[in-house]
Amino acid sequence: MSQIISHSYPGFNDIAIESAISAIRTGDFSGRQTMKLAESKLASFMGGAYSKLTNTGFAALQAALVAANVNCNDNVLIPTVTCPSVYHAVRSLGVTPIVVDVEKETPLISLEQAIRKKSTSGKNVVIIPQMFGLTQNVKPFFESDFLVIEDIAQRFSPTISQHVDLTVMSFSPTKLFTMGYGGGIVTRQEDYYARLSVFLDPDHSDHSYEREVPFRIHSPVSDYQCAMLISQLERYQEILSYRNKLVEKYDQELGYPARLQPEVPFRYQLILEHHSAKKISESLRESGIGAWALGSHLLHQLFEIEGDFENAEWWSNRVLSLPLHEKLTLDNICYISDVVRRYR
Repeated sequence: MSQIISHSYPGFNDIAIESAISAIRTGDFSGRQTMKLAESKLASFMGGAYSKLTNTGFAALQAALVAANVNCNDNVLIPTVTCPSVYHAVRSLGVTPIVVDVEKETPLISLEQAIRKKSTSGKNVVIIPQMFGLTQNVKPFFESDFLVIEDIAQRFSPTISQHVDLTVMSFSPTKLFTMGYGGGIVTRQEDYYARLSVFLDPDHSDHSYEREVPFRIHSPVSDYQCAMLISQLERYQEILSYRNKLVEKYDQELGYPARLQPEVPFRYQLILEHHSAKKISESLRESGIGAWALGSHLLHQLFEIEGDFENAEWWSNRVLSLPLHEKLTLDNICYISDVVRRYR
């Protein structure tokens, strides 16, 4: 095995490290002032919306659901192609999510399937993960009377639709940027922000009199986490520019293959003609290259959910995900491409 290349790598550089070190040297880990600054920077980055930070993306989704007053009488729909943590976050509030198929054209949640599974009682909530850096039009879901929670953990960008109620994100080590771990919620609606401010109060004391919101989420972030995030928001275009450069190199080396066309370059993902992604990914990992097939992330298989998931099944073993992160060099891309060509 001549090289070992990971599938993902935390998105940070020396600037982020120095920012974190500077925050640590203050000896104040409470995150009060730096958190306020980071939330302000994130809100500005997202176009002037309100924002709150959490210690994980999981907690961010929990908080969004609580802010939206989701309870066991409501209908929460999620696609089968998404991270299992989305399923577990919904379940943590005592709600069993309704898992639906994805589109035939893209591995994103199907509007048709979602409408078919709407309920006539309670709220109809849809969580729309913008998977793999792709962008799904959320307006049709909004116009179909869904409360829309958008998950941009894999397509972190400053564009938020006016048809989204709440937007959640993750800054875990596998994402575009990292705070070590971390998450965020963004909304344009002041009432949601007010509720978030109550139950995400890190001391659970400033708003202890708010009896109408008994639910609390303890998910504080530290000064050094927030300092890292601020430094990376300032480098956003630089980071994306380098990733796009790697995408161009992949295209050239692999002959402009059929692949997913994301708005944000989260991974480089080939669309294979045959059901061979799992086999090829295993062979690539044996060669020291982190690669994965989409099929290992289907919720209906993981949780043994019956139903029609024809489109997801089609996508499951045709998407081959290759490394794409800041630690990769152009030479790495040449090596990876050379190995991939042996199996195509």
